[in-house]
Amino acid sequence: MFNRIFSLLILFSLGSFSSLHAAVWKATHKWDAEAEKDYQHWVQTNWTEEFFMDEKKPIYNKFEHDCADATYMMRLVYSYEKKLPFVIHNAQRPGRLISNKMRNWDKLPEAKRVRKFMEYVADATSTKTLRNDTYPIALNDLKPGDIYVAPGKHSYQIVNITDTGVAEVMASTTPKAPRFLSRLSSFPFYVPEDVKHKSDGYRRFIEPQNIHKAKRKQPGYSDEQYKIAADVHYNYVAFTDTIARRLGKRPERIPEKTLRLLIALCMYANDRAVYVYDALWYLQEMKKKGRRCMNRQEYDNYSTPSRDKRLAAFFGSVKHHLDKTWKLDHTHEAQIIAATIFRKDPPPPKQTKLTNDFCMVQMSLGEDYYMSLRELRKNVEAGKIVSDPHAPLQARWGIGSEHYVPKCKTY
Repeated sequence: MFNRIFSLLILFSLGSFSSLHAAVWKATHKWDAEAEKDYQHWVQTNWTEEFFMDEKKPIYNKFEHDCADATYMMRLVYSYEKKLPFVIHNAQRPGRLISNKMRNWDKLPEAKRVRKFMEYVADATSTKTLRNDTYPIALNDLKPGDIYVAPGKHSYQIVNITDTGVAEVMASTTPKAPRFLSRLSSFPFYVPEDVKHKSDGYRRFIEPQNIHKAKRKQPGYSDEQYKIAADVHYNYVAFTDTIARRLGKRPERIPEKTLRLLIALCMYANDRAVYVYDALWYLQEMKKKGRRCMNRQEYDNYSTPSRDKRLAAFFGSVKHHLDKTWKLDHTHEAQIIAATIFRKDPPPPKQTKLTNDFCMVQMSLGEDYYMSLRELRKNVEAGKIVSDPHAPLQARWGIGSEHYVPKCKTY
C-alpha cells in the first residue's frame, strides 16, 4: 500500500513539475512541403483585415501591432494553431533563438502564454530583423504567406495571387496599436535594391529545421529579383509588370493595370506621412533635451530625398501609362481618376469627388489633415515638397506661399 501511495505521489509531482515548466505550446507536427501548402491556404482564407479585432478570438483580439509585428504574427499564429514549431533568431542576443519552447510564462494557462509570447516576439523584432528570419525567392515562385521586406521601412504579407499575376498584400502601420489590417490589391510600392546584402525584397520564412543553414541553402532560394530590378533601372512599373507576366494566368486589361498603379500611388503617398510624422516627433523629443538641430546621422535617418524622388518618378510612370492608354480606354472609372490627377485645367466637381473618394493623402497621423493626389502631384512637380526633416509640417507637403529656408545644417 505504501509503495502504491509513494508511486502516485511521484507521478503527481512529475505532473505538477511538468505544468510549471510548460513550453508556449508543444509542437506535434513538423514543417514540410505539405505544411507549407496548408499554410498558403490558411493565409488566403484566414489572414483577414479583422484578424486582430475579432472578439471571437480572444487570444488575438486587440493585439497591438505595427507592420513587422503583423508579418511575424502571420507565421506565429499559424504555427500555434497547427502545433508546428516556431523559431526565429534573437537579434537582441546574437547566437540565441526565440521559439515556442520558451518557458518564460510557465504558470500561465496556454492562451495567456501564447499572448505573452506574441508580445515578446513583437518587442524583440522589427522590419530589420526580418532579413535574418527570411530569404529571397524567385519571382515566379511567389505564394500566399510570402512577404515583402524593406528593412527599417515597411513590410507586407502576400495573401493572394490574382489571375493577372498581382500579388495582393496585407499590411499594418506605425505606431503599434490594436487595429484592422489594410488589404491592397496591388504590389508593395518598393523595388528590391540591396544587391550586396540581399536583405530586402520578396522573401519566405526559414523553416525551423533550417534556421542555422545559410540563406543560399534554403529551399527555393533565388537572388534573381535583384538582377531584374537593376535591369529595369529600379522602375517600379516595369518591375511589377515583370512579376505579373510571370505569375499571371492572363494579361491585365488596361483599367486593371491603371487601378493597380493608382492603388500603389495612393499607398506610397500615404506612407510618406509616417516618415514626416516620425521626424516631427523626433524633433519634439530633441527640443525637450535642449537641442534644435539634428546631426548627420539623425538627418539621414529622418530626411526623405530618395523617397520624394521615387514619388516624383512614380507620378511620371502613371502619367506615361495614362498617355499610352487614354485613347484606347477613356471611359473606365480608373482611367478617369488618373486623368483627373494629371489634367492641367481644373477638373469638373464630379470627377474631383470621384478621385478624392478614391484616395486622399493623410498628411499627419492621427489627424484629419488631408490633401488630394492632384494637389500633391502639382506640389511635387513644382518642387515645393521639402525633404529636410527640420521643416514644419506644411513645408514638408509644399503647402503655403512661404518658401522654406533651413535654419539648421543640411547634409
